[in-house]
Amino acid sequence: MITIELPPIKVHPLSFLPFSPVFSCYNQTMQTKTIYLARHAKSSWDSGASSDYERPLSARGFSDAQKMAIYLSEQGWKPEYAIVSPALRAKQTFEAYMQTLTLAADQIDWNPDFYAAYTVTLLHALTRLPENISSVMLLGHNPSVEDALFHLCDATDLKAKLQKNGKLFTTGNVARLLVDSSWKNLSMAEAKLDALIRPRAL
Repeated sequence: MITIELPPIKVHPLSFLPFSPVFSCYNQTMQTKTIYLARHAKSSWDSGASSDYERPLSARGFSDAQKMAIYLSEQGWKPEYAIVSPALRAKQTFEAYMQTLTLAADQIDWNPDFYAAYTVTLLHALTRLPENISSVMLLGHNPSVEDALFHLCDATDLKAKLQKNGKLFTTGNVARLLVDSSWKNLSMAEAKLDALIRPRAL
């Protein structure tokens, strides 16, 4: 009997994600989808909250969220659906955005998994969206929100957005990503970073 030794199969380190690590080809017939990736505004550390989950926005956080809400409206950036952490600081941030977004109750998913979430939680939420939704906002917490940004976008584009202190996605930031793909076939580094907005720049 002749024995043939096959080379070992290499498994991509991100293969456990619901995303293919292989870049997808551009599909001209595919409707461009928009992802608004958002981090809650600045929270208060001396509010006397009984838990991290109940920590509210600071005065600056409320101000930043209101400025961002106005900016979203002026740009016409209105997602059709939103998945939001129900932690108080995230909830208050989104409620400020709702002054201009005016989404119905069935267009908002207050997802408890978005609090203390792993990055894969956010990415998996995207792949489960119905294809008739062309734009979505994910509003949560670091590190998962920033890690999702690095997963979805080209690292070179993101490095160009780093601040002098080396930080990228600070509190209250909103990133607008464009994707030429179906939700279920989203691929690593496939999204184009269209804009990264910081409240203090408004």
